[in-house]
This record gives sequence, C-alpha cells and structure tokens, in this order.
Amino acid sequence: MGWKKPASICLLLLGIGIVIYYRTCGQSCTFLKGNIFGIDLVYYGIAFCAVLIGVNLAGYERLNTMFLSGAMGAEAYLISFQVKSGFYCPYCLAFATTLFLLFLINFSVSRKLLVIVFFVLGLLSFSLFFQGATVPVLAATEALVPTFGAGKTQVRIYTDYFCGPCGRLEPKMERLLPKLVNSNKVTVTLIDTPIHSQTMLYARYFLYILKENKDFKYILRARGMLFEAAKSGIKEKEKLEEFLQKKKIRFRAFDTKPSYAVLNTYLAQDKIDRTPTCVIYDGDRRGVYRGELEIGQALELL
Repeated sequence: MGWKKPASICLLLLGIGIVIYYRTCGQSCTFLKGNIFGIDLVYYGIAFCAVLIGVNLAGYERLNTMFLSGAMGAEAYLISFQVKSGFYCPYCLAFATTLFLLFLINFSVSRKLLVIVFFVLGLLSFSLFFQGATVPVLAATEALVPTFGAGKTQVRIYTDYFCGPCGRLEPKMERLLPKLVNSNKVTVTLIDTPIHSQTMLYARYFLYILKENKDFKYILRARGMLFEAAKSGIKEKEKLEEFLQKKKIRFRAFDTKPSYAVLNTYLAQDKIDRTPTCVIYDGDRRGVYRGELEIGQALELL
C-alpha cells in the first residue's frame, strides 16, 4: 500500500524527535540509562531510525522487516528491565510505542518466520550485551553533607548543573530557601545528582566550596555560579577552577568519600531517576515533586 512508506518515515522522524527531546530534558531530566559496548542507547536509537529511513526510501522491505523484528525483541527486553527495576522512562516507552506502530504497519504474515528469528536475535543480543542503571550514583572520589537548617520538615532537593529545568528552578530556590531555613521550619539538603556525566566534576567542587564556607546564602550564590559555568560549557577541571576564582568563589579540596556514601544512600532511598526532584518528609507524610513547576509550587506552599 502506498501510504506505508510515508507513514513509516513520519514515525521514524518522530522517534528521532523523542530521543532528542529526551536529551534536552523537557520539564525534567530522566536518569534511566543503558548502553551496549559502552555506547549510550540514545545514539543507537538515532542511528537505527536514520538507517531505517534509508531502508524505507530504498524500498528494501525484507531488510525493513529484519530490522523492525530485531527492534521488537530489543524493546521487549528493555520494557521487562523497567518492569523488574520499578523505574519507568516515559521517553523510552514513547519510543518503544513508535517502533511498535512501525512494526504493525510493516508486518506481513508471509514473513512470520523471519519475524520470529530476528525477534529472538534482538532479545538475545540485549540480554547478553545490554548494561542498564536506574539510580544515579556519585563516584566515591573525595566528605561533608550539604544540609542546612534545623526544622522538623526534611526537604531534599535533587538537581543537576547540566539540567535545563534545574537551572531555571535555581533562582526560585535562591529566593525561597533562605526564608525557610532561617524560620527553623525545615531542614534542607541539596544533593547533586549526576544525570549528566559532566556533573561529577561540579558535584566535587560544590563539596569543596562547602568545605571552605558553610554560610547558606554563600552556598546558594556558589551554586548559581556553578550553573552559570555549566551553561557556558565548562567541562575541564582547570577551566572550572579558573571560573570560580574569577567569581571569587573559594574552595578547598578534601576527601569526599564519606559525603558520597551518605548522598548515595539518599539517592537510593528516594529512588531518584530524574532531575529536578524534591522529596519532602513532613512527619509521616512523604511528598515527591518533579519538574520546575511542581517543585516551585511545593516550596511556595512550605
């Protein structure tokens, strides 16, 4: 049928769009990660869609069936991984839905044996080579916990310096958090969450800054500078140090292993898989807020 090729290409372009939107975070940055041979599945997803667009344009129907059947096997494994872990990535599920629709459009009963063979191959390949993680972990490199205030209500805020929504939330936090901390109504813990690989460097220097000066307003100002550095694309240690020195932000290196042990416990306990996330413990009540809008409203209510 003449509509199949344009419909397939539109769905493949949608798939690429979903992957790109996932990388730009939208309202929050999701952590759920996976790789094969050390290469992020994001890149496989884009490459797969691009190749399949070429296959469709060239009219290679048999090859198209092989690719899509293998993809169905891979997606079956990836969805089972999410079910077992209890962590779900909406972008991953949207991408899987796109591939499933592609498969239905292009399915032919006459090629059912080919479908079964490549479905099994896709499933087996991912079961052997896929490596996934559901909770971000701070590497144990160097220890101090960024907790402020003495209130009964515990507020844990998880952010990433390279997360766009986190950067937009930060000015609101700078305005609201000092009032909450000074009122002695809440205890706030600021937890750097390495959704993006570059954040590890920034998480370490945030603790270095905390070691030098524990004043809350100073710390919030320093965080603002770290977000500014991330927005400027600084990813090297030397350049970050130079940037902080120019901004008159002092820091002192120390062994942070005990700090990371505590913060990793929080990450696991609160099941953090995206940023920004705010978890509020108020007596027996536990509230989880995600995205800049939800968190901003939750802090306003406090």
